[in-house]
Amino acid sequence: MTHAYNSSYLQMSDSTYQLALAELAKYGFEAELRYDASLPSFQISSQGNRLTIAAPDSTELLYGVYELAERFGGYCFFEPGVDRYNPSLRQTIFPDGILVPAKKPPLAIRGFIQEFPFDQETPLLFDWMAKNKLNYLNVWMKYFDELSPERKEMAAIRGIYLDSGHHNFSYWIPSGKYHRQHPEFFAERDGKRICPADTKDVLLLGSEQLCTTNQELRDEIVKNMLRYLEENPQLKVLSLIPNDGFGWCECPECSKFYDKNEKGELYSVSEHVYKADRIYHDMLRYVAAKLHEVRPDITLEFVAYVNYTRPAPGFTLDPNTMVQFANYWRCINHRISDAACPFNSRLADDLLAWVKAKRGGKVLVYEYFMGINFYLSLPMIHNWDIFPEVQWYAEQGIDGVLTQFHLTHWCAYGMNYYMFAKAARGEECQSANHKMFQALFGKDAPQAEAFCRQVKEFLLSVQGKCHIPYPHSLFSRVTQQQCQELLQSAKDLQAQAPQDTFRQNIVLWMEYLCRFKDLFDKCQNGTLTITHVDDFQNWAHSLQNRRILVLTRLDMYLPAIRDAIKQGKTWLHFNIDWEDNYIKKHHDLWTGHK
Repeated sequence: MTHAYNSSYLQMSDSTYQLALAELAKYGFEAELRYDASLPSFQISSQGNRLTIAAPDSTELLYGVYELAERFGGYCFFEPGVDRYNPSLRQTIFPDGILVPAKKPPLAIRGFIQEFPFDQETPLLFDWMAKNKLNYLNVWMKYFDELSPERKEMAAIRGIYLDSGHHNFSYWIPSGKYHRQHPEFFAERDGKRICPADTKDVLLLGSEQLCTTNQELRDEIVKNMLRYLEENPQLKVLSLIPNDGFGWCECPECSKFYDKNEKGELYSVSEHVYKADRIYHDMLRYVAAKLHEVRPDITLEFVAYVNYTRPAPGFTLDPNTMVQFANYWRCINHRISDAACPFNSRLADDLLAWVKAKRGGKVLVYEYFMGINFYLSLPMIHNWDIFPEVQWYAEQGIDGVLTQFHLTHWCAYGMNYYMFAKAARGEECQSANHKMFQALFGKDAPQAEAFCRQVKEFLLSVQGKCHIPYPHSLFSRVTQQQCQELLQSAKDLQAQAPQDTFRQNIVLWMEYLCRFKDLFDKCQNGTLTITHVDDFQNWAHSLQNRRILVLTRLDMYLPAIRDAIKQGKTWLHFNIDWEDNYIKKHHDLWTGHK
């Protein structure tokens, strides 16, 4: 099996096989589709100009059809909903022999993490994932619950496993249901039990966890999990993941698991709080044991993040457990394996500690090939670095990589996502990038590649070399002139094909960079007004449907700038003290200030 989870729900063999036949005809090919259980993946061969796609299962047959279309049919599946076609690249005569050999992918689990609701573009996403051989989508439970059976089947037919999980303490134990009768289920802070707000935006939720040592609470979570599995029999993975942020319980029993002198560190954005690995992992042991007594087939998934990045002493990844290791606030100017980077090298050490803890379980990497949510479509050119990173992950024994994403910023980060898919299947870096630039820009491919390398050099030019992806980290160390130079290069590229929508969007993306930098500079010299912020937001909204920005994220961010103006504060990020303090420390580190 190529897919990580073997079940009749995932196979849907007949439907997937029929889809493969239909897609073969759609892209104008005739070929025999043949099962061969001895192969590690699809294989494409020719004999007398008759094509054969052989594969161990129907999903790999479907992948083989899409490989045929992209490699020999003149198609490029770069962007969801857009099949680019260049008839001059179509091949009709094939030499005898194996055209595309079967090859085990470096990563068994390859996919996305979705932090937004499903919508009318969901079919485009599922279609694109299959065309690019991605097989895993981790979604918030509340969004999974809203997805129709037809859409879930659409994903399954395309070999995509839908993982209903992510931050979910508040899903398993919603305060609206439990707080009145069981206030003891919730964290104690300053001698009082908190009352979380179920409707509060989870992205900014910074102090609302559970009392994880409470025995009745743990049993209630297991009971709720078993009920959820009965309601969703297709699921093979369940997660138990803290609410986003910190705020762990400080009741006497929970406090036994802390050494309040043992704080987190700068690289993991947690030196202002004590470590929570022991208390979290103690809860995981109990829940996993109780869950597996009834459902030994279910994988219990959890995360390593902020102040619980490493396995607690003695904690092991046993069979049917799986950790997602989050490279949160990673440096995007260095590879994750770069020993010289003071941030990524520490994250890599923590990740390898999880690999050493494997006793039959799995390790996934939770990546950020879009920076992080509030990097807000600022440049991150990673389409060359992804290949050695994925190879390094595979060599260390990592089972899979998932990355956060949005469809609505594809112009900004689509190359990263597309090349991630290629790297995760074992394609070669230079060849994959060359084909992408050729497909997107034709004869102007060298100019387009030079522009992307210019953007990469722009990022690498910052003082201190490291760059954590939030606006202040970039704008405090680059000039408006540098931004304008990128805008001019984008305009030069567009001038070669003025009607090309993608090139138009690249120009607008660089104009956004310049306008955002202008906003930052006005703040630094004390001339920024709320009118400036309003004008910037209104202009940004004119880019709706351009796939450049995630406007919902920008709209969440800009009020913090307005608040800083009103309060006479220096705008650093979200006006959250602990977070702003990290930005100050980073800035001092970059610039050599004491």
